[in-house]
Amino acid sequence: MKGNMKKLAVFVVITTIAIFTVVAMASAGDNRKKAIQGQYAATGGGTCFLAHCGFDNLVPNNGIFDLMTFSIEAVFTFTRDGKVHVERTAPTVTHTGNPGTNFLPYAWTAKDSWDFTYAIEPDGSITLTQVPGSHSGIGISGPMKDVVFINEGRNRRGAVSPDGKTIILNGGEPDFVTFASPILPDPGCEVPQMICNDSAVLIWQHN
Repeated sequence: MKGNMKKLAVFVVITTIAIFTVVAMASAGDNRKKAIQGQYAATGGGTCFLAHCGFDNLVPNNGIFDLMTFSIEAVFTFTRDGKVHVERTAPTVTHTGNPGTNFLPYAWTAKDSWDFTYAIEPDGSITLTQVPGSHSGIGISGPMKDVVFINEGRNRRGAVSPDGKTIILNGGEPDFVTFASPILPDPGCEVPQMICNDSAVLIWQHN
């Protein structure tokens, strides 16, 4: 009887250790998925469809629009409390679509920054949500040099690699970005809106 009790006690101890080991491993995996930390270098690009008078069913009101193609060089800094700060440089080419004007396409470069919050799901998908009022940008070359502009609502979605070292982000419809600067909006228009179809690859550098 005593022998059986000893065997039972050993079995219970081993089972308990196994359970705690599995739970600890699962927790570690969950934590890795739920929070990341450090600076990530980012490169990418895309196109922004800017409607000076806003959109109606994804069509620019009054037919007044610009198309902006751009590339980016950026640093994303993630903290484990769910926050992200972004510093970006974006060389851009703007093509006007405004009817009845002689406005020519032009090139310019901007520097801007944002704050986001982020959430990572168990499947590794990630969502970045812009903190309202956190964006600031300024043109540093071309016709937009020294022009200050702000964006609101420029969110991101994507995926995190299993080791947390690589992140792929995408933006676009259904996010409508509001754009404001001293030279916009046109008289009689609401605040301009943008839809930006863009992507970026982020590579971890250091904590």
